[in-house]
Amino acid sequence: KLKLGKGVSKMNNLEKFLNDKLLPISERLQKNKILAALMEGFIRTSPITLGIALITIIGNFPVPGWTQFLTKIGIFQHVEAITNGATGVFSLYVVYSLAFSYAKQLKTNERNASLISLASFIMLMPQSVTTTVMKSGHATSQAIGALKLDYLGGQGLFIGMILALVITRLYAALSKKNLMIKLPESVPPMVTQSLSPVFVVTIIFVLGFIVRVLFGLTPSGTIFQFFVDAINAPLNSLVASPLSIILIMELLAIFWFFGIHNAVLQGPLGAVSMTMIVGNITAFQHGQKLPYLLPSVIYMGMYAAGFMGLVTFVMIRSKSTKMKQLGKLAFIPSLFNISEPIMFGMPIILNPLFFIPQVFTQLIAGFVTWGLTTTILPISLNPTMSLLPWTTPTFIKMPFSGGLNYTILMVICMAIGILMWYPFIKVADNKEYRLEMELAKKEQTETAAEKEAEAVTE
Repeated sequence: KLKLGKGVSKMNNLEKFLNDKLLPISERLQKNKILAALMEGFIRTSPITLGIALITIIGNFPVPGWTQFLTKIGIFQHVEAITNGATGVFSLYVVYSLAFSYAKQLKTNERNASLISLASFIMLMPQSVTTTVMKSGHATSQAIGALKLDYLGGQGLFIGMILALVITRLYAALSKKNLMIKLPESVPPMVTQSLSPVFVVTIIFVLGFIVRVLFGLTPSGTIFQFFVDAINAPLNSLVASPLSIILIMELLAIFWFFGIHNAVLQGPLGAVSMTMIVGNITAFQHGQKLPYLLPSVIYMGMYAAGFMGLVTFVMIRSKSTKMKQLGKLAFIPSLFNISEPIMFGMPIILNPLFFIPQVFTQLIAGFVTWGLTTTILPISLNPTMSLLPWTTPTFIKMPFSGGLNYTILMVICMAIGILMWYPFIKVADNKEYRLEMELAKKEQTETAAEKEAEAVTE
């Protein structure tokens, strides 16, 4: 009881420290127009990530042969179409939403800024895709006009964010100059708002043209591929080792906080993970020692620490309505490793309050896993379980992959995750609850004033 009391006391002291020191800093940062626009913009996209979660889970249900069955009966192609229509082009929604929110902060025309940002985003993309076609009975390569889903989805997310902010800022600044066409007052407002910024839009598109040409002169060819290459280049030479896994997973956590989707690192991560999977399965089938046992265990340990199901469960028990409802909506998707609803809905992305748990949780879990596995908690792994669908819940995948010791490791890593996240969720909950109470009190005061005014009038 004494130890438990000390533990509770330390947690309370941590919450007090966060409330007194970190929360005021976070609130000051969130008053910044860019950060405020980013947070609002991400929250506005949460209906898409929440709405698609059920279909994503059903389409990738973690049962062997399920995807093949859906493909056989002709359903899986429609699942993919719905998924791609939401998450496959998610950058488009983010660009529009962020531009709209930032334009509102700058008190300029929201719809014009959003459409111009969206158009600029597409203009900078590669607009042809090389494919194989049959000509005279021979397979030949041919370029066709198309946009790659890679850049419309995760790989284009960060560039889309930057473009939305820059284009909107530029539009707001140029709109204040004497560049807008003056139309008579007799012209309908909708027509005026559409035609007056023609010169401003022309300047923005010319600048976009120059950017496209300049990046076209680089080996990457486009600003999107340049960004991907710049991030991937230092990591492409990594081999599957404990340190490389910790480094890549930590970079994923950091990049994700800044809105850079995991898809950007799919090159080096895919190369390292496939090396581990293939090497381990081959050795396992021949009864040999697994060559990548430790890196694989560290990867899953860090993955378990990043499991957001426990975080959403804590949110369900919150005092504030916002946190409670978001927790309920994001709980089921998070069980199946779909974290976008909470990442964009909270949001966690670019939210200063959640920087510490987002960035350091998996890093701590990685080194703890490394230490435990090489000392008191040896793991025997069945690597074929790594072929299960990515939506397989962590609390199912790890016990089936490594038995009791792996389950113990999973619990320890999940405990690290919940201990890291809990105080910050608690502080965020208190903040939201206080705002909700203030809003409710304000509404009650206004209602009472209205009733009093009506009584005086009568």
